Amino acid sequence: MPALIVVIGRRRVGKSFLLERTFTGNRVVSFQGDEQDESHHLELFAAEAGRVLLGSDALRFGTWDAALSFLGKQALTEPLTIILDEFQWLKHAQPALDSIIQRHWDRWDRESLPVTLILAGSALTLMEEMLERGAPLFGRPTARPRLEPLDYLNAAGFAADGAPEALLRRWAVLGGTPQYQVWAGDGPLDDIITSRILSKDAALYDEPRHLLREGEGIRDPGTYLSILRSIANGATQHNEIAQQARATSASLAPKLQRLEDLGYIERRYPVTPDGREQRPGYHIEDPFFRFWFRYVAGNRSRLERHRVAEVREEILADMDNTMGWAFERCCRRWASVYADEQVTGGPRQIGSWWSRDGQTKIDVVGTSRHRYALLGSCKWRRVVDTDVLDQLRNHQAALGGHAAAARLIIFGREEFTPALRERSAAEGVHLISAANLFEIK
Repeated sequence: MPALIVVIGRRRVGKSFLLERTFTGNRVVSFQGDEQDESHHLELFAAEAGRVLLGSDALRFGTWDAALSFLGKQALTEPLTIILDEFQWLKHAQPALDSIIQRHWDRWDRESLPVTLILAGSALTLMEEMLERGAPLFGRPTARPRLEPLDYLNAAGFAADGAPEALLRRWAVLGGTPQYQVWAGDGPLDDIITSRILSKDAALYDEPRHLLREGEGIRDPGTYLSILRSIANGATQHNEIAQQARATSASLAPKLQRLEDLGYIERRYPVTPDGREQRPGYHIEDPFFRFWFRYVAGNRSRLERHRVAEVREEILADMDNTMGWAFERCCRRWASVYADEQVTGGPRQIGSWWSRDGQTKIDVVGTSRHRYALLGSCKWRRVVDTDVLDQLRNHQAALGGHAAAARLIIFGREEFTPALRERSAAEGVHLISAANLFEIK
């Protein structure tokens, strides 16, 4: 049976690697688009199809109709896989390409040809718009996976040092984008920061600027850089971001939406049992972007003058501030995906909560059946004491009756005092260390 698969994912997330490893065999025609025009795409695609299917690169196509007609005939006798990677470039060169594909796909589907067609692209908005109601490919994909960066646990496989704290620190700097993990190598984090991020010839040195310059719909990269830097430095509300980025409120809204569409920032709402939306906060979704805009963007002048050691020492001195944010992210991930329901109570939604005035914040919040099922506090401290439990109890009381039966968890970096362990055991509060985040059954 034919299969149409549309794979969507940001650049560097591993789409091409996954496709290469998944679809193997001697009848796989794989082609990656680029900035060239349609005639050059067709020339290169024909050469690849000829080499794979005919043993010769003398094949020529004048149009995509001709190319797809040829491939359809090839599938009459044996199963065939076609991969069109970085599809946004192919469509940019031929805007009607999805319509052309639709005509051929509908015929292949009716005739039950053994064709697997994969369209993969990193232009998230364009790829999703191709599948919307009214678009040529609407309702046709057999599967439409969206690849996301790896979480802290899956990203751990790239590191040589398997100590939990070292793994969390690495994820806080590099995040879960596979290509960033590969570029960084598996050495000590201090060396990675020095030679793979802060050195101006390194692949990661200018990566966010490079991606923004090529981002779909971005015409003023400098303004976007300012917006991201303001969010990385703690501005989460619309007016705060506008003030720090020196942007007008009217011009900021579409730019925030564009960054959200591209997957670089996230608009988060406080999690509440009734699902009522409150004022959102904007956060940088990718840890490496957050690290880069917090520590590299504002230090480029010094780094260009080879003052790497100076900047690195400032980063290392401030790393625990970065780790607080990253630790919260990992704790929420653990609670939502890896934790035993006997510990969390099996909440249906997990996020965080903050008061309207921003004075009160609960790091981990889970809701279920119109009640708070889970409340958690995350402290990136070597030793956590009873003051954290006292504060969490105060937050529970402030939420009222909907939180009275919520399970409580305290997440700590390494140790919990005997007094906290005694109280927690008596009150049924779970204590989870950084090491526990990696103890998955």
